[in-house]
Amino acid sequence: SSCLQLSAMLASAFALSCAYVLPSPLPAPPASRAAAVRMEAGVPVATPMMPGQKTWMPKAEDRAMAAKKWYVVDAEGLRLGRMSSEIAKLLLGKHKPEFTPGADVGDCVVVINAEKCIVTGNKAKDKLYRRHSGRPGGMKTESYEELQRRIPERIVEKAIKGMLPHNSHGRELFRHLKVYKGSEHPHQAQAPE
Repeated sequence: SSCLQLSAMLASAFALSCAYVLPSPLPAPPASRAAAVRMEAGVPVATPMMPGQKTWMPKAEDRAMAAKKWYVVDAEGLRLGRMSSEIAKLLLGKHKPEFTPGADVGDCVVVINAEKCIVTGNKAKDKLYRRHSGRPGGMKTESYEELQRRIPERIVEKAIKGMLPHNSHGRELFRHLKVYKGSEHPHQAQAPE
């Protein structure tokens, strides 16, 4: 009799283990619990690819050149650094509510009278601008005063470029900056403000 009890117990244990390994198919959910997206009449049902994503990104028309405003900045009597930081904000688009980092939503800027911007203290004598030809011993160094006499536009461009992102996005934004010495510029057709 103990042999029968042992075999019955083994048989029930085997049946339980098989039931665990080979589960029966799950019943279908009731029709009332099925997820159905209700939309307005005439609107096709579309399941979102990333339903949790809510970040707004600027569309192509927000980034188009036609959507950009043009500004003219007269650099006469303005301090180089303070003027450059404000221009960098315009190029980046930080003054707009649709500003998005990494997206080109900024405006275009034309700087005139680049030779008349000022620096404070002894920076006119002490500030150095370096460039390198890429050859051994090819470093060229000149002071602010020397570069101001030779190419005043480069001083303003270099100051603003240093305040833009140092990547391909910053290089793209830098293309929207136009710097000229004197009060004339060839961008009247863009109707700058």
